[in-house]
Amino acid sequence: MTTAPGATRRNVSLSGVLAQSVGFMGPVFSVATLLPLIVGLSATGRGAGIATPVALAVAGLGMFGAGWVIAQYARRIHLCGSLYEYVSDTFGRRVGVVAGWLYYGAMLVLSSATILVLGGLTEDFLLAAFGIGVRWWLLSLLYVAVVATFVMVGVHVSVRAQLALVLVSAVVVLLFSLYVIAKGGAGGDSLSAQPFNPFAVSGADLLYGVLYGINMFIGYESAANLAEETDDPKRHIPRAVLWSLTIVGLYYLVTAYAQAVGFGLDAEAWKASVFPLQALASGSEFGSTAFGNLVAVIIILDVVAVAIGVGVAGSRGMFAMARSGRLPRPLASVHPRFGTPVVAAAVMAVVAVFAVVLVVATDGVFSRATADPAVQQPQWAPMFSWMAGFAGTGLALMYLAVSLAGARGLWGHVPTAKLVVAATAGSLVTAGAVFGAVYKAPSPLDTVPWALAVWILVGVGWSVVVDRRSEADEVPAATLGARVGGEAS
Repeated sequence: MTTAPGATRRNVSLSGVLAQSVGFMGPVFSVATLLPLIVGLSATGRGAGIATPVALAVAGLGMFGAGWVIAQYARRIHLCGSLYEYVSDTFGRRVGVVAGWLYYGAMLVLSSATILVLGGLTEDFLLAAFGIGVRWWLLSLLYVAVVATFVMVGVHVSVRAQLALVLVSAVVVLLFSLYVIAKGGAGGDSLSAQPFNPFAVSGADLLYGVLYGINMFIGYESAANLAEETDDPKRHIPRAVLWSLTIVGLYYLVTAYAQAVGFGLDAEAWKASVFPLQALASGSEFGSTAFGNLVAVIIILDVVAVAIGVGVAGSRGMFAMARSGRLPRPLASVHPRFGTPVVAAAVMAVVAVFAVVLVVATDGVFSRATADPAVQQPQWAPMFSWMAGFAGTGLALMYLAVSLAGARGLWGHVPTAKLVVAATAGSLVTAGAVFGAVYKAPSPLDTVPWALAVWILVGVGWSVVVDRRSEADEVPAATLGARVGGEAS
């Protein structure tokens, strides 16, 4: 059975597709774990420091350029294959197959990475808050079952769960950030415009902050994977893509500024805290141990939203590729009752289980050593970092491909000046993100570029196989969804 997922219920609202994009982005988890990289806690040791809000603003504007290109494509192509369909529309079938192979391969890896970190974070929380010891891998396997259930039951349940999880977690962190600002930051006298001064740090340090900042926005385009399940894709998908970037971008600015003043405009103290959100929430000046535990819970809830978002987007993307003959046909099967891509969702679950088993069997896959010989990383941490690096770089490459595709494929269909600005901005920042991910990457992250190269080469080989298939085996274009022309405003 290969009808579109949820084809009988094409009524996902704007709030639903917006929840998909925001949930995938994981704003609270990003603020808790990725923001320190922008400050300077990275392999290069360089970052935007106190000017982190500026770096986030620049990264957000660049990603908005790529998002604008995606939004224009979404007005014209209403298929759940999203980004790879846009590349196919411009560069042809074979390049499109490679793009889809890269895009959904990255999602497959990211899905497994979220499962690893969910188990690890929950193990740490249960031990710290209640003294209960549960092995992380048991918790990870439980999360696989929970996420797979949400994805298979239906998109309505999935997006509602994401919306609830994101709202609860993001609102708590936003209110806490506003509280820190209202108190005047550290010592009550740290409020300053300095974090918004681009000259507060050197140009090179600001650039590094921008490169790392781009990772904070990954996933904004995933609403496009619901194009066949929303009642008005021509309006809802472009709005969800651009509104998610705007809403989450403003959220990042507020939370980053709160952390800057919360650490008294001391970039070194901010960076040294490693987990600044947790440090401020647990500290006596702005929070408490109990509130720190609450923040730990909402970070976990936010990662659950990310896991569901990745599962929804990835399963529908693989379904779309299989339906058009670009992946094995069984991946195009849908659940007879729920109308969801059950085989694709099951594949994502199986890969996640395999990742958990592999990490346990090899005691981390990669070295768990730290700078302190007496301290080891958690068993799940090295593999999580590697998988997150692979997925993040792969998705950045996809954004770059779409930005370049837009410069050609949208020419004559949208205002020329807007297209040039958006495609240029999107191409520059996404190329920078790829550079930032591989430059001076420590072991084992230095193997990520080679792994991506191998994955892409396999995709090229697969595209040749697909290209040689008989035209008679292809699904007629009319069954793939609506493709309509439309001019951008």
